[in-house]
Amino acid sequence: MSGFARVLDTQYVVRDANLLTDEELFRQIAAAMDDNLDTSSGKVGVHNPQENPEPISRFASLWNEAIRRGFQNDDIGIGMRGQLRASPKLSPFLREPSWQSFEKLVARIHIAYCRDAQVKWSEKLVDRSGTERQIDVTVRSKVGPHPVLGIISCKHKKRPVPISEVEAFITSKQDLNAAIAIMVSSSGYQEGALAKAKMYGLQLWTLQQAETAAWRNEIRVYKLLYPIFSELRFDPILPADAIPQGNRIELNEVTFITPDQKQYSLQNLCAMAIDQASQMCVPIPNWVNLELPAGSTMHFRDRAFPIQRVGFYFSRTVTLQQRKNMNIPTGASYNFNEAPDGSRYTIAERDLPALKDK
Repeated sequence: MSGFARVLDTQYVVRDANLLTDEELFRQIAAAMDDNLDTSSGKVGVHNPQENPEPISRFASLWNEAIRRGFQNDDIGIGMRGQLRASPKLSPFLREPSWQSFEKLVARIHIAYCRDAQVKWSEKLVDRSGTERQIDVTVRSKVGPHPVLGIISCKHKKRPVPISEVEAFITSKQDLNAAIAIMVSSSGYQEGALAKAKMYGLQLWTLQQAETAAWRNEIRVYKLLYPIFSELRFDPILPADAIPQGNRIELNEVTFITPDQKQYSLQNLCAMAIDQASQMCVPIPNWVNLELPAGSTMHFRDRAFPIQRVGFYFSRTVTLQQRKNMNIPTGASYNFNEAPDGSRYTIAERDLPALKDK
């Protein structure tokens, strides 16, 4: 099944997952993922599903519910990312220095907004004196045939950036012959720093997280594969005269009654079999068997027969295209503003391109 994850044991499927809100669904997916992780060896791994299929089966059933709602793989990843980052089990393996995360974020923002430029994180450049300088982010572009170099300094500190650091960056700009120099701070600038930057054409920006998790509305067109059955089998086998030769049977003509008097039509069981095939991602063609409680009976045209199991042979799949107006998770959002009162941008984590390895 396209996009679905295989459920190893259907007894661990989360019941009524379709009643969960999107936010709660993503929280439960993240919790199931966390339960499935094994970090006892000092590395991130997963529990052996053969020994304990519960966490991976629970995770897969919740994942499949998200896929059925029209969410894509990256939607689910973003939707559960915040909770996984806060997991006591996983967070030690995700941590990197906050200054490094800030530099990477600044680089990704410039990749998003400078589509025609080459953006690099943490690059070493040689200045006019032959001295090697470590630059947090570089941006290269062209004006006609002429190359243009932009350099960015990232300051992730608790206090406003002082004038001394602005002056040092002005020197770097001059020594590297950079056409553009930008400083990005998470905590603003001292007043003297703003005046000095203006004198030398240095751009000062601030970057702060606006929301830890956000959602936005999108119209999605997506496709799902569903199995189609072509053959039925009953256990015990029905008498030869139970269904007259050549007669057409409608799915709603056949009723199954359990000992506690619950009634299911053949159409109900077919839907349950399709759901089970989807949840377990069974390969097609294949049989899917539904077990009924002991003492159940099958009723067809005023006759009753004992029944224990109904098998559906799924021989092919059909592609269903759906169009849906839905809210999707965008992750954290960030305010990127020019100091003191210049241009302002807001960008969501979802819209940030990946940062290529150096």
